[in-house]
Order: sequence, then structure tokens, then C-alpha cells
Amino acid sequence: MRHSRFHSARRPRVAVTIGDPAGVGPEIALRLAAMPRLPAIPLLVGDAAVLRQCAAALRLPCPATVLPAPRVLAEGLPSEMKRAAIVDCGAFEGVVVPGRVDARCGAAAYAYLMTAIRGAQRGVFDALVTAPLNKAAMHAAGVHEAGHAEILARATRSRHTAMMLWSEFLSCAFVTCHMAMRDVAAALTIEREVRTTGLLHAALTRILGRPPRLAMLALNTHAGEAGAFGREEIEILEPALARCRRRGWDVSGPLVPDAAFLKHMRSRYDGLICQYHDQGHIPFKMLSFDEGVNVTLGLPLVRTSVDHGTAFDIAWQGKARPASLHAAFNLAVRLLATR
Repeated sequence: MRHSRFHSARRPRVAVTIGDPAGVGPEIALRLAAMPRLPAIPLLVGDAAVLRQCAAALRLPCPATVLPAPRVLAEGLPSEMKRAAIVDCGAFEGVVVPGRVDARCGAAAYAYLMTAIRGAQRGVFDALVTAPLNKAAMHAAGVHEAGHAEILARATRSRHTAMMLWSEFLSCAFVTCHMAMRDVAAALTIEREVRTTGLLHAALTRILGRPPRLAMLALNTHAGEAGAFGREEIEILEPALARCRRRGWDVSGPLVPDAAFLKHMRSRYDGLICQYHDQGHIPFKMLSFDEGVNVTLGLPLVRTSVDHGTAFDIAWQGKARPASLHAAFNLAVRLLATR
């Protein structure tokens, strides 16, 4: 059966995957679920046994309501649901060893994500918020995916997606993301630049309630120095910018990246188009690590995530801060309201 879509008459139901069981995901998910006055109902998609083990280890409250994942996917959520609950996937057997790469954890984390995606596609969940995966654990389990975004794109048959990092201080979208540096320049095309700019423009228009001011960052040192240090700015970025401006988008560039993140420059723009992963991730996390949100643009569903990894070095020690997951949860609800 198909289930009712989100509407303003009830609080949205948001799936929160707990990520790799051996990472910080279970802890921050439990801390989120215990927060008062959340704008939506968090459904922790994972294993009840894992969450109970983590809660006992850290003396955290654990949602009392446990719903079997197969029943949730087949029948939906109880109409009277008003508080956090666990959607139990039954994907992990044994005892979790925090901070250790474990194929069982990789397989379980993948199962949690796929359950949440199917639930969102069926209308059971109104949005999807994800705690971090560990790629080594997933690969050990035989799941050879680059990350959340790639899994979501494949599962939803989305041809054109992009990563956006968002905070109240800074927003970045990425033309390329998970690839070797030596492959970046060859992957850039005019069409890819325009698509990424369009996805960022649409997302920020929804978030801000107005057309955003954008800037495209250069690829090469000194923006290529008129071709002396590379011709990508001349042959790809400038034609892409011209095409974007013809569509009515306010886009500047190509900007020299080492100046674009200075305070007086950031105040001029609502979002930056970055050419590769570290060009935006390093300055973004220096400026907004605790409040940062990872958003996958171009999907037929709302998906946000933390901007950090599994943090095995502090997993299950009571040190993980849930601020990024809380921000991701709030942004997912905010995006739902503008669909």
C-alpha cells in the first residue's frame, strides 16, 4: 500500500538512520531523540539491540516504542504516533565493539539506509536524515559504494545530483566530489557546472525564500592567470557562467578560492559552487563544523546528513556532540515545508 504524504495537519515523521553501529551514530541519534520540542517526530532506523547497548553504556534514554521494519514498510506508522520510536531492522547480530571496522556493522548500516529510502519512497517517512557510514566497513561487507549520495542516487534513479554543505554562515555545492584529484579537471564540463549551479540555486531559493547570490570558484591557481596555469576557467567555467546568467541567476566568478572564504567576501554571497571536495570541505568545516549539514540535491526526496564521519576515536564515549545531526533534522523539516 501507499501512505499519505506530509501535510501541515500533523507533525512530519523523519527517518533518522543510526549509521555504522560502531561509530558515533547511535549516540547522537539517541541524544537527538531525547531533545524536547523537536519540529518533527524522529524515527530511529537501526537495531533496537544496538541502541539499547549504546544507551546502557552511556546512561542515555532510549525510545520505548519499537516497531519492526518489515511491518512499518508494509503497513506504515501508527496514526497516533506522537513521540520518537525505533524502527528495528534486525540487521546486526552480536555485540558492537565501538571504534572498530567491522563488516557486520557495514552491512547493517547499509540495511538501515535502504530501509529508510524504501520507507521514504512509500510515503512512510516524510524525510530522511542520516548518521555517518564507514566506507571501509561497507566495503568489507561487499557493499562497494562511494557513500550516501551515490547509494541514494542509484536507489532513486536520480541522474543528476550534487552535494551541498549548508549552515547559517556558509553554503557550498560541489561540481565533483568523491574522486581522485588527478581526475577532477577531466570531469569538469560546461553542462556539469550549469547543473550544479541550478541545483544550488533551487535549494537556496527554497531555504532563503528569495533568489540567492552565488559565486563559482576557479579550479586553478590564481583562477588560471589568463591561461598561464590552466585553461579550465576560459574553456569551461566562463562559458558556464554566461549560460547561468542567461537563465537569470545571479552568479559571479570565477573567484580565486583562497580569497573567497574571507569574511568580507562570504558576506557578498549566499552560496559557492566548488570544483572539488576539499576546495569547499576544508574551509566549511573550519567555519561551521558543529552546525554543518550535508544535503543531497537532485533527489525526489528530502535527505540531509551530518557533515562529519563515524569518529571511531570517540565512539560510545559520551564525547560526540549531536549539533550537526540536530541541524540536519531541522533543515530537513524546513525543506519539507517548502516542497
